[in-house]
Amino acid sequence: MLARSLAAVLLSFPATVALVGLCLALLPEASNLTMPALLMVFPVWVGLATASYVLPTARAASLALCGLTGLGFGLIALLKFFGLASV
Repeated sequence: MLARSLAAVLLSFPATVALVGLCLALLPEASNLTMPALLMVFPVWVGLATASYVLPTARAASLALCGLTGLGFGLIALLKFFGLASV
């Protein structure tokens, strides 16, 4: 249980930043949505942290959160590379 708790607390925040950043990168008027995006960080973080307890093992939770983080930041990098990101 301690390993799953550490995975939930330490790995869910970078995944949250990646998801919220990806949403901001995809929206055309991201500068107007900065404050709502900052307000959405906490509920998304809590949601990801609690979702990690649904997975059967701590290893599965860690891999899912790391994969989600890598995918999110990778998509942001691709959007910036191709000039499709508004941020």
